[in-house]
Amino acid sequence: MSIYFIVLFIVITLALTELVLDDKRIVIITGTVLALFAGLRFYLGYDFISYGDYYNEANQLGMIFDGSIRLESGYLFFSTLFSSLGFNYYAFVLFFSILTLAIFTYFLYKYLPYPSMVLAYYYGRFFMARDMGQVRGSIAAIILLFAIPYILKKQPLKFLLIVFLASLFHVTAWAFIAAYIIHLVIDRVTWKNSLVLLIIATISGVFLQNPALYLWAIPSGYAAYFTNPHYTSGPWLLYPILWMQVLLLFGMILFLNDKKIDDFEWINLLMKIYLISPLVLLATGTLETVGGRISTLFATVEVLLIPYLFLSLTKYKLLNVIFYIGFSIIIFLLIFVLSGMYERYIPYQTVF
Repeated sequence: MSIYFIVLFIVITLALTELVLDDKRIVIITGTVLALFAGLRFYLGYDFISYGDYYNEANQLGMIFDGSIRLESGYLFFSTLFSSLGFNYYAFVLFFSILTLAIFTYFLYKYLPYPSMVLAYYYGRFFMARDMGQVRGSIAAIILLFAIPYILKKQPLKFLLIVFLASLFHVTAWAFIAAYIIHLVIDRVTWKNSLVLLIIATISGVFLQNPALYLWAIPSGYAAYFTNPHYTSGPWLLYPILWMQVLLLFGMILFLNDKKIDDFEWINLLMKIYLISPLVLLATGTLETVGGRISTLFATVEVLLIPYLFLSLTKYKLLNVIFYIGFSIIIFLLIFVLSGMYERYIPYQTVF
């Protein structure tokens, strides 16, 4: 398991180097390291085998339209394209890893002053738990980040276009429309409106745990996610990630909810989007898979907010950076190591 700590050390070192040199181009190296680390894996991650089965089955471009494989057309296009051209599954995994990290790296480079610092936190928070598997939801969540600036600019058509592109990889991307709505409804995230919405979402979770009330409205292909115990036995109020998000949200309200700070308009929007994540987890009750897949679309902005949060803790920048790096390491240990997730990732093997 030492390889995962080595990569963590490399990512943190690159992040600190970027900070010292004030050169955001270093993120290209950081993103490349993560892309290759994920792309060269062999039988690692939650969905490696299942997506391999899909890849072997989808060997003709015509399958994109005939409905024989229940996958979104965007993902299916790349899968069938590579398969029909004679590339093996491992080449496709490498391509998809590079594509996902390239899109994410470009976003960070374009919109953040220190993108590698974001990747230092992202490595423990989302990379191992979600994006290391390079599932469809991963690239959808990253594509949706590009829709956020169009919320600020009040350009709904461009916003919907990005959502549509993301939905070509995972249908849950349409839920991101809630981000545009909450921006219009709420001026800023406060203690009061957060608590009210969290309580309402909790009450909703009680009813959504009874699919008999609404199963008639669920497409038959997705009914299992609402009825099969494998997908409906989540911890709900005992879910550690839920409480972590709630605590982080209140921390952001305490330290970031100030119109005098730089980039307040941007931060305020990100906080609104982040608020939706615990609301979804609460409102979906024990429907763990449904809640998790929708929630992660909004939770991704956490990696953008955490640097702002820690830079606002004290007036000493060096101390803030130390706290941030320390917190990133703690998150990696909690999510990847102490949770037992690492058992799915050892030993790390490559295609070579």
